[in-house]
Amino acid sequence: MNKLSLKNAFQSFFHKQYLFEDFCNIEISKEYKEIFYSKNTFSPSKKLKDFQRFLNLFIFEYLPINEKVVFSYRKTVNAKDAILPHSKNKYILSTDIKSFFASMNIHKLEHIILNNIDNFLINDSKTYLEHIINLVTYNGILPVGSPSSPLISNSYLFELDNFLEDYCIEHNIIYTRYSDDFIFSSNNEEELKDIINVLQKMFIDCGFDDFEINEKKTKFQKQGFKKIVLLGLVLTHQGFITVDNKHKKEIEILLHFYLTDKEKFINYFASNFSSNIDKVSGLLSYINSVDSFYISKLRKKYGSFIVNSFIHRDINVKF
Repeated sequence: MNKLSLKNAFQSFFHKQYLFEDFCNIEISKEYKEIFYSKNTFSPSKKLKDFQRFLNLFIFEYLPINEKVVFSYRKTVNAKDAILPHSKNKYILSTDIKSFFASMNIHKLEHIILNNIDNFLINDSKTYLEHIINLVTYNGILPVGSPSSPLISNSYLFELDNFLEDYCIEHNIIYTRYSDDFIFSSNNEEELKDIINVLQKMFIDCGFDDFEINEKKTKFQKQGFKKIVLLGLVLTHQGFITVDNKHKKEIEILLHFYLTDKEKFINYFASNFSSNIDKVSGLLSYINSVDSFYISKLRKKYGSFIVNSFIHRDINVKF
């Protein structure tokens, strides 16, 4: 592996778009805007986002994650893949962590980076460690809206994921994680219900003393005739994963009006999608990634040309 100094990597990556001095002397407090409707969510400036993406490419992408159990923020997998291993088990328990990003300890993050420093493409990461931490944190927390936060959060729980995986294998429990959403399933009801106590103990044993299980979002579900909702997706009693009927209804009404009544289409489009075709395209692409069979049904019902026009943002209507 050919390694570069941070300065050389920076200059090679940005090609004079930014000066390395800008990178070293950036005032973080001036580069964030708080998003008031979302707690602990901050919007970084374009410059800071660019710097964080640079750090992702040369440093944070080389932090370890347990790919057998973690399905968040990875290019080749999604929420559906986190649910699929549980589809055959009778009992499913899901929970998450209160204020996940804000509960991450900066000193522990430093320790994780130092432990993996030999894996990075930068040969002087240790020299700039304090500044690197400063670039990806704000007010002592990992900001939700930063490009670097997802990769860091995946690796932050690496040790916990490994311990949990070992425990679950030993007790015939399936474990997967999507960001701070923990999903466990088993055919043994009592064994599964005890996993919350095990998880809380592991938080302490692995040095995550600030982590607290979100009891309001802890849910025990049983496979049967009632649908199971996980990560915003639906697991049917046949073990099939799809999106909520609410999204399907929105799309089908929109397509129906587009074909039959342009005025109703425009009104519905405005009220449900803010007249933004990107929202429709994004929803259809999301549905396709989860349940391509349903998209095929839409193509048969409304025509491939119409459905593809919405997916590719190429609808023909005058507002």
